[in-house]
Amino acid sequence: MIKSELVIPKVWRSEIKGITLFIFFSLLSIYLTNLFPGSVIEGPLFDVGKYTLFMTLPLYWFIPFITMMYSIIKIYDVRYTIDDHGVETRIGILSLHQRITRVRYEDIRSIEIKHSLIERILDIGHVEISTAATSGVEIVLSGVAAPEEIQFMLQRERDSRQKASMRVAARAKLNSE
Repeated sequence: MIKSELVIPKVWRSEIKGITLFIFFSLLSIYLTNLFPGSVIEGPLFDVGKYTLFMTLPLYWFIPFITMMYSIIKIYDVRYTIDDHGVETRIGILSLHQRITRVRYEDIRSIEIKHSLIERILDIGHVEISTAATSGVEIVLSGVAAPEEIQFMLQRERDSRQKASMRVAARAKLNSE
């Protein structure tokens, strides 16, 4: 039985596309800055004693900066928590609107893993949790490391809760007879 809260982070490896785009756009911004030298803002910034500090700002820096910020937000905007009551996702931590979904162990119908070949090589994936209340997937833990271990842990806890509730129901039936 899980006795404390376990926070499962979304890992950097899950944003490999964003990191690849960042590297590509960084190289592109260097190329564009060299191709268009007029796009660089240069000038004195401020004086320190008898020294003057100069600023050199290439205008194409924003292209890789935006792609990196997008990846960072996708990683830190979610929080997955597993505790002794169930599984909880918080999506939109850095946003104006936040969506919190909580599922108790007793309500879990199935736990599935989805990951591509590259994700299997990087040992990341998506853990999908379905409940009896809906026909679809209730919670998706996306971009987590070791998804098989998470699936096994959740299934073990769900099964132990179901066995305990069956024992209680059997005792109640025996006591009523």
